[in-house]
Amino acid sequence: MKTTGYENHYIGIAPPKDGLKYQRAQLTSVQRNKAKLGFNCDHCGIPFEKYACWAKRHTHHYCGRPCASAAKVIRIPKPCVVCGTEMLLTPSDFKRVSACSRDCKRKRRVVNNKNQRSSPEYMSIVKRLKATAVCSTCNTTNGPWVVQGIKTWIEDKLAYADGGDARLVCQHCHLSSVSHKATQSTYITDRFKYYKEKNV
Repeated sequence: MKTTGYENHYIGIAPPKDGLKYQRAQLTSVQRNKAKLGFNCDHCGIPFEKYACWAKRHTHHYCGRPCASAAKVIRIPKPCVVCGTEMLLTPSDFKRVSACSRDCKRKRRVVNNKNQRSSPEYMSIVKRLKATAVCSTCNTTNGPWVVQGIKTWIEDKLAYADGGDARLVCQHCHLSSVSHKATQSTYITDRFKYYKEKNV
């Protein structure tokens, strides 16, 4: 079979797998470790080299885009930390994803972080008020802004919010309204009592 000009030009060069071994053999030990690191592809097992600065950014290493795309088809079973439902995740999502649904993610935030401001209702109220960008006290249009009056509670391990009395105030008005609370706090009046209650 007659070869093309492209094949004639590269006919004497080793294939990629052996070519990398040859190139690595020609380097000194310092040159090998200075810029590139050797890996085996997590999908096909072929040895290859990657720059150290790029290798540190990823947990899994692939020799090329075809292997990286093929590895996405793999699914690893993992139970949901809230309800125990088995999820099938890709290798890249296995460490990052821990809840199976939006409700389970909200429950996990409330149980672990005690954060009632993570509910979608709370975020939507804040977004709606900040869209107006007008202080309810002094009618200024300059921020930064503070949202007041949102009621939050936990029901069935889910965080909910009610914005019926919510209002948007500027930072100056907010500090003016809470300054008396700061001066009357235990931290200011009795520092010894504050740290004693905190450590209990």
